[in-house]
Amino acid sequence: MILAVVLALVLALWPWVTRHEDPPEPAPPGHVLDDYPRGSAIDWQDWGAQARETAAREGRGLFVYFHGQWCTWCRQYQDETLEHPDTVAAIERDFVPVLVNLDKRRDLFSRLGGRGLPFTVLMDAGGEPLGRFTGHVAAADLQGLLREAATLVTTAGAVPEGLEDLLDADPAAFLAFLDETYDPGTRRLSGASVIGTLSKRPQPMTYRLLLQEPDWSARIPAMLDVLREDLYDPVDGGFFFFFDPDNPNPDTAVETSKVLGLNALLTWLFADAYAVLGREADADAVRGALAYLETTLWDPARGVFRNSQYSDPGYYSLPPAQREGRTPPPVEKVQFADVSGQAIVALVHAARALNEPGYLEWAAEALAGLDRYLGHADGGYYHFRPDDGPPQLEGYLPAQVWPAAAWWTYYEATGDEQAASRGAQLLARIAAHRVEGLDGFAERLDADLEPWTESRTHGALAWLLTGPARPARVPEDVLPDGRRAQWMQDALGRLELISGGDPDDMALGVLAYRRWAVAGSGE
Repeated sequence: MILAVVLALVLALWPWVTRHEDPPEPAPPGHVLDDYPRGSAIDWQDWGAQARETAAREGRGLFVYFHGQWCTWCRQYQDETLEHPDTVAAIERDFVPVLVNLDKRRDLFSRLGGRGLPFTVLMDAGGEPLGRFTGHVAAADLQGLLREAATLVTTAGAVPEGLEDLLDADPAAFLAFLDETYDPGTRRLSGASVIGTLSKRPQPMTYRLLLQEPDWSARIPAMLDVLREDLYDPVDGGFFFFFDPDNPNPDTAVETSKVLGLNALLTWLFADAYAVLGREADADAVRGALAYLETTLWDPARGVFRNSQYSDPGYYSLPPAQREGRTPPPVEKVQFADVSGQAIVALVHAARALNEPGYLEWAAEALAGLDRYLGHADGGYYHFRPDDGPPQLEGYLPAQVWPAAAWWTYYEATGDEQAASRGAQLLARIAAHRVEGLDGFAERLDADLEPWTESRTHGALAWLLTGPARPARVPEDVLPDGRRAQWMQDALGRLELISGGDPDDMALGVLAYRRWAVAGSGE
């Protein structure tokens, strides 16, 4: 009965979670965005034992809200819905409000089933999920949901995830699924499938897989052109976060934030596309994206990448000449290990494809910055570090896998023995995440969260083991053949595409699966 009530509530709200608003007015010169929750009427708490203990003691639920400072829809959800006086009263009466930065707690976001922003999870007094939804919900609708959910707060028993596994690591089934989602009219992976229309977010690693598929050779050039036209900013450079082809309003169809991780993966994609197809348009996209990273998200004084540039639809809707004289959106000055590793991998691929040794020098500088600011005493990495504080969140698997990929990719390109040594240390740190009962690698080593696995991280690990850290590159005394085989079995066994998932959750792993099945060789 509880499940039926909550699912009915969420389904009733579904039309609201994807609705579109008119874009904000252009920001005046000198505009700086306030970091939420500055000025909030809600008494936000941090995620942790104290918030959960308060909820249990007072018989209130947990209202857990994940946001990103760079996210357009988060700011509108905050301004129009969360800060509405009646919403504030409803939250404070029946829930302990918990605010979580997605990027800083990406582990918790994935553990609670997050797929996009804004993301809200309602929990009972014991901290078990009652329901969750993604998107900007109108104030009156959220208030109604809160009233109904409040009646379930003290009821025992959690609502199950309700997500069904659809695909495992079978490459043929995965490619058949992609073929089903291909829309020849728009030349996008956006058609209907067994899980509905795919996410609006781009799928750069899926495109990398298809770039190497002969059956897709006639499709992929136009798909790349559409992807570039959808997301590339020809004025300031860099790639926007996503494009919604179903949104008729051109000013709101683009989520104008520019995040490091997506820019890194798209740069990597277009570098490989240039290597395969030899088209100058792809090379120009690589050069333009890296020029954007260098001028906007790179801190040369520290030798580190910043995480994101905030969205600002008003600024980006201006004609190019009118952008001059206006202050660009601010940059979030936080360094993250996983996406920094992805950016370094992209630099090495760009250096190789475009024959630009300067990109390799930049990669070396970024690797040094990773060690200097995020290095842990155990040889691994913390997840993130703000400018004004110490590194934080140890024991996060992507913060080991992607820097390992960066070090081994750099070693592959240069033969630098120090890079191989650091790569070996990181393989040892990854080994600490293998949990027998999971038959895989724990996404986070933390007593506060039960161990769990993530398909996307296992896919990246499988790609690492068959690509830059393949047997020909890594000595057996660093990663014995038996252990490697067990890791591959674990990694490939955890690949799955679930309802609401993204093909990129599996793409790297499927690529690795094919190579491992043939000979275990890399790129």
